[in-house]
Amino acid sequence: MNDDVQLICFDLGRVLVRICDGWKHACAAAGIAAPTGELDSTANAALHDAVCRSEVGEISIDEFSRRCAPVLGLRPQDVKLISDAYILGVYDGVPQLLSDLKAAGRPTACLSNTNENHWRIMDDPAEPYVAALRQLDHRFASHLLRDRKPNPSIYAKVEDAVKLRGEQIMFFDDLPENVAAARARGWQGHQIAIDSDPVAQIRRHLDAAGIWQRS
Repeated sequence: MNDDVQLICFDLGRVLVRICDGWKHACAAAGIAAPTGELDSTANAALHDAVCRSEVGEISIDEFSRRCAPVLGLRPQDVKLISDAYILGVYDGVPQLLSDLKAAGRPTACLSNTNENHWRIMDDPAEPYVAALRQLDHRFASHLLRDRKPNPSIYAKVEDAVKLRGEQIMFFDDLPENVAAARARGWQGHQIAIDSDPVAQIRRHLDAAGIWQRS
């Protein structure tokens, strides 16, 4: 291949960026004792609603913390610390992957369901991995677009911003519903399995598509 693919687009969490495996893992990363027991369906629904609202920019990190604190049995300030600890850095091989794509003349982007706090952390020059993520040519975040995957409209917004058709975009995400929604718009979507090296998986798909050589 070829010049058919004009943009390589990545999800962030569990694709380029290591994140905690749930809120209990994040408690441990933040040094906060997690309450014992499992959350019931009502509590999980409340947390999911707060996450979704924060990811489309409807609520701030402070409001998110206030809403989640009683559900988790924690203080709002603890929830904020847990959020701060959720981002663990980029996967090994990500800086080289993005550098190689840039050297090959392949524009890159991210399309992430995220919130203002995590976006701030992933753009903080003090974080050692930020330089790798800044190699991306375009960075799309749900809270800035006021939309989230797998809504078809968020993929359309990316297409409009980069002035490309769906079939010109190759996309990597760990969630099957997000990949399915991208494919429905014609994107070349690939699901990344979370139980093996994401960078190795991405490189295999890029190799199979002949991304490194232009016709």
